[in-house]
Amino acid sequence: MSLPVESILTHLNLPLQPPPTAATLDALLAAWAARIPWESASRIAYHQDAGTPDDYARPPERFFADALRLGTGGTCFESNLALRALLDALGFEVTLHFCDMRSATVNPHCATIVPLDGALYLADVGYPVAGALRLDPAAPTERETPSYLFRAIPQGDGRWQVRRMARNGFDDQAFVLKGEPVDMEQFLARLLRDHEPDGLFLDEVILSHTGPDGMLRYSEGLGLVRRTADGEERVALSAAESADLPRALARLFAFDEGMLRRALARPNRPD
Repeated sequence: MSLPVESILTHLNLPLQPPPTAATLDALLAAWAARIPWESASRIAYHQDAGTPDDYARPPERFFADALRLGTGGTCFESNLALRALLDALGFEVTLHFCDMRSATVNPHCATIVPLDGALYLADVGYPVAGALRLDPAAPTERETPSYLFRAIPQGDGRWQVRRMARNGFDDQAFVLKGEPVDMEQFLARLLRDHEPDGLFLDEVILSHTGPDGMLRYSEGLGLVRRTADGEERVALSAAESADLPRALARLFAFDEGMLRRALARPNRPD
C-alpha cells in the first residue's frame, strides 16, 4: 500500500515529517476532525450506481484520493482503516478494534488503539473523537475536545466504556471499546457487510467537522447544528441557502457539490 503521505499531511496542515509521538497523534486527530469530515453523503451517492460491496468499499488509497480531490471523508470503518494506514506510514504502531453500541447490529462501530511510551491511546476518527484519549486499565481518563468531553471508563475485562459529556449535563454512552485487536480479514469482512443494502448510514445524509469553535453538523433529520462543550444550538440558514441546500452545504463543509446533489436527490430519500 502506497499513500501520498506528504499530500495528506499538507491537506491536514501538519508538518511533513512528524515524529510518532503522543503530541503528533493528538494534533493529527484534531486536524482530521477539522479537515476530513465524518459523512455519509459520499457513501449514499456511490450507492446510487449498480454495484457490489466490493465496488462501494473504499480502501485507504481511494479514501484519501477522494478526500484530497472532493473534500469527502466517510463513516467509521473506512475512516479508521484509512487512519490506520496513515499512522502505519508515519511509524506508529496501531491496531483495529470493534466496538459495541446500543444497537442490534453486530460490531456497529470500530476504532484504533495506539501504544506510545508505555500508554495506550484511543484514536477514533470514525465517531469522531477530535483528540487522543489515553486508556488506563485501572482508572477513568478524560480528553476534552471542542465538541464534547470524552471519558474512557475501564470495565475490567479488557474493555472501556467511552462516554461523551457536555457542561449542560449531557452524558451519553458513545460506545464500548473492545480491547482485543481485530485482524484485517475480519475487519474487511465487516466493512464489506456495511455496504450491503441494509448497511448502516445509507438512509440519511450526515456531514460533520470539528474545529476550535466546536462541531458543525448537518443531518437530514435535524438540519444544521453546532455542538460545543456547552451543548447544541441550531444554525439558521438564509432563504437563499435553504433554496439551494447542496451549494450551501458544499461551501460550509468544503465538500464536492455534485456529490451532495446526488446524495440529497436520491430516489429512496424519505419524505
